[in-house]
Amino acid sequence: MFICVLGGFMSCQDMLNINSNSYLDTKDNNLNTPNDTLYSVVGILKQLQKLSDRYVVVGELRGDLMSITENSDMDLQDIANFTATTDNPYVSTKEYYAVINNCNFYLQHVDTSVISGGKKVLKGEYAVVKAMRDWTYMQLVLNYGKAVYFTEPILSIADMNKDYPVLSPQQLIEKLLLDIPDFIDYTAYPTWGGSFSGFISGPMLAGDMLLWMGAYTGNRSYYELAANIYYSYIINNNNCRGAGFYLNNYMNSDFDVLDNSSWSFFSSEDISMIPASMTSSETLDWPPIMILTYPELTGNAFEYKVKPSQAAIDLWNNEVYVYYNSSTKELFYTKGDLRGNCTYSASSIQPCGSYYYAAEGDSLPTIAKYGYIVSNGSSYNSNFNPVINLYRIGQLYLRYAEALNGLEKPSLAFAVLKYGLSGEVLRDSTKINQSEITPLPPYCDFTDPKFSVNGNQSQTGIHSRGSGNPEQDTLYYSFRKETLQANSDYYGFPAALETLQDSIQFVDVMICKELGLETAFEGARFQDLMRLSIRRNDNGFLAKWVGRRNPALTATLMNQDKWYLPTPE
Repeated sequence: MFICVLGGFMSCQDMLNINSNSYLDTKDNNLNTPNDTLYSVVGILKQLQKLSDRYVVVGELRGDLMSITENSDMDLQDIANFTATTDNPYVSTKEYYAVINNCNFYLQHVDTSVISGGKKVLKGEYAVVKAMRDWTYMQLVLNYGKAVYFTEPILSIADMNKDYPVLSPQQLIEKLLLDIPDFIDYTAYPTWGGSFSGFISGPMLAGDMLLWMGAYTGNRSYYELAANIYYSYIINNNNCRGAGFYLNNYMNSDFDVLDNSSWSFFSSEDISMIPASMTSSETLDWPPIMILTYPELTGNAFEYKVKPSQAAIDLWNNEVYVYYNSSTKELFYTKGDLRGNCTYSASSIQPCGSYYYAAEGDSLPTIAKYGYIVSNGSSYNSNFNPVINLYRIGQLYLRYAEALNGLEKPSLAFAVLKYGLSGEVLRDSTKINQSEITPLPPYCDFTDPKFSVNGNQSQTGIHSRGSGNPEQDTLYYSFRKETLQANSDYYGFPAALETLQDSIQFVDVMICKELGLETAFEGARFQDLMRLSIRRNDNGFLAKWVGRRNPALTATLMNQDKWYLPTPE
């Protein structure tokens, strides 16, 4: 099937910017100097940037945590209601294929043998470009359920008229796995005398691919490879500093004094990001993602079009916060996960580790993640351009927990959420089922003292980022198996679980909840729900979670075909 005919995916002319029947002469366009590659890579990044707002809208508005406002246009309403047609601008695929085609051009023409200062200076860029291409392919195939696969640049009418395979998600990801050796060892920004303003992390992308293949095939070896990659990243990067390095705490058992000194952590959590697109680089108009999420940027509240869903607010509000008095050894409880509220004043909303902000009581919940508003929303700090976080440290730990659960080690995965892994935790049979770590797998060896309570990479549970001291919580929520999807009142492993499969499915739910609490509105939510549902072979898992936002969608989403954006035949 021809690429320009396939499913009406795109206009070939639009995708390739070809204005005639002639071909593009590229025989002298070899990329063999840092200046040549700099312009090429920056050009690719600018194209990738065009996908940034769509990544958030398509990935979150179809999930359970983001919803439309009364001001939302029909395009957004259709995305949220799974009724979008191919003329919806959020459904266009040409931007994805433009990134892929330009990456293919770079990869074909770059000379990675160039040596400067005794090093092959373009190898790092090659790795980053291949990762950007494969990440874009992942978004394409997971959003649409199929993709045209090509690895050579399409530069002429003859190229466009070739047959290219159309692959399913599993088929495409299986091919992309072959690229992992090309980018797995590159974790830092390439530089040209300064930092690179956007890239895709090789290890995180590789881990994603492996988690998806584990979900599709049920083959535990994929989860083991993923666990090793995540573990290696954690132990070799001091900036991880343990999942609980960034905490939002009440300072006393009366819950009336809040320490939010670490709520500005968000930028330091970056593993991979792309800058949010600007409506105008010349005038520094508001970035579109800010216009969609904040109602008072330009004095026109009607531009406020997406907000936290009630299901998202309930998710944060229904969690139990645990305060542990280390002097008296007493536990105190209150409701609410602190990642759900941003406490900055209405006159100054800044990016922070929390996610929504009620500008007028609870009547106007606002996504605060992408805002940097000063002077009561009347001006924009031009030194700040919001970034779209593709991967960050909090997500790294949750991906790691998912890999462990896929390896049928639910107590170990749950410990990542509740306790953090250390030698003390691993030796505690009340916290870890010792059969899961006998012998101790290399991908969970946290016995080094640096991971202990007093170590420089002390590991605390990811849930402690918003819920106090869950590691001290001794209360357990008893539930019937048929209500497994429900929010638990207390953060513990229920005694009612009878089988290994029960435990694995329980931890699936806890990971899914924690992904919502920790990574809301970042763009990955719907794909996370898809992957967990596919692994469980249970379409109802995704359908019920999205149904928390809109119950009318539950029956529709029992059909997996409805999960994908439309592609005209």
